[in-house]
Amino acid sequence: MTDGAAAGRETEFLRQLTEVVRTESSDGARLVANIADNPICRISVDAAIPCVMLVWGRYATSAQLRFVQECALDLLRRNALHKILGDDSALAVIPADDQTWLREDWLPRALSGGLKAVASKCPNGFFGKQSVANVMSRAPRGIAMRSFENLDEAKAWLQTVQI
Repeated sequence: MTDGAAAGRETEFLRQLTEVVRTESSDGARLVANIADNPICRISVDAAIPCVMLVWGRYATSAQLRFVQECALDLLRRNALHKILGDDSALAVIPADDQTWLREDWLPRALSGGLKAVASKCPNGFFGKQSVANVMSRAPRGIAMRSFENLDEAKAWLQTVQI
């Protein structure tokens, strides 16, 4: 598949996801309306590191989780960034299908898009911790990934990663 065809496929996927997320709940509509300020996951650019920052606020449906990841990938590309910092404290769980999607679809595309390092604060709950560990343990080569007990440690490590 050519780069143009792949980009077209991603654009259509994001368009479809946007519609699903917008219509499935009021929180989803708030996520679509403002990725930086909503109850599910706040997505922004932290220029100090520099990186894309994700702050999970509550459980995300499959469509919401994928929408967040696609928005993060878009921010990485548009801002020529190579790192993601996540505050996964409130991330309750990543269902098995979404773990597979992250490992086999999203992470390879993110790697191609320039992602080199991911640091996160561990989820508070057991199932969230297991979910993140499962994704990280099977991530593609070429992306440095670590999870920490506190966000300051994650941020400090991410700032030391050479690109």
